[in-house]
Amino acid sequence: MVSRRLLLGVLASGLAGTPLAALAEGDDHHAPAPRKPAPRPRPAAAQAYAAPAPVRSTVAEYPKPTQTEPEEVLIDPNEALGRLKHGNAIFARGGASMALPSWARINELSNGQKPFAIVVGCSDSRVPPELVFDCTLGELFVVRTAGSTVSREGLGSILYAVEHLGAPLIVVLGHTKCGAVGAAVDVATKHAHLHGALFDMALPILPAVIEAEEAKPADLQDAAIRQNARNIAERLKTADEAFSSRIAAGRLKVVSAVYSLQTGQVEFMG
Repeated sequence: MVSRRLLLGVLASGLAGTPLAALAEGDDHHAPAPRKPAPRPRPAAAQAYAAPAPVRSTVAEYPKPTQTEPEEVLIDPNEALGRLKHGNAIFARGGASMALPSWARINELSNGQKPFAIVVGCSDSRVPPELVFDCTLGELFVVRTAGSTVSREGLGSILYAVEHLGAPLIVVLGHTKCGAVGAAVDVATKHAHLHGALFDMALPILPAVIEAEEAKPADLQDAAIRQNARNIAERLKTADEAFSSRIAAGRLKVVSAVYSLQTGQVEFMG
């Protein structure tokens, strides 16, 4: 067994790549390994099984990825936005296609994905982006959380889709009668108490509520929903250099939008 003192010493000295098998005999891992006895002949039945693949002992032995940059994007941001608008128009008039992807398409996607848009949406079960935009498997990269907010993990997901998948469009999608935004409105205006993670959910939305309240709208919740989507879209534009540089080059577009639960229509706010 590897002694705790030796293991800590290896980690501290940066020798994480040292094969673990060399440390298995104790503190003196430079000592020659004891000679193993000659293997006994195996029964015929045992010989029928293939020997297990050798275990790699260091990170260096693993193959490195051959591609680090996404393939050239075949669709520009405005075309991607047009596809979403067209798909929502079909959905809103009740003509959305509910056909499941073919087995050929499923198998094709097992080799990789090239979504043409990223949708940052709410977890609300009534607002599934693939249906709202009449899209199918492999077309949208979706990041969803209550209130359409973006955590560090969410930002990393979006960054991955932009840098590694080449998605040219980010849509921050709010929706009418959003319960998460309603909870934030109650916290700001009625001092409502939300316990634990529920308060953490509402906290990022509070600035949008305060901004919307300054205009004294007739419907504060609706105004806050729109302000929240706009705020998130604006912050994403400068959240990472990968976003801002692509926007400047015309390779990425970030827009906000609101989905109406009553009509099924998406209003893009720019």
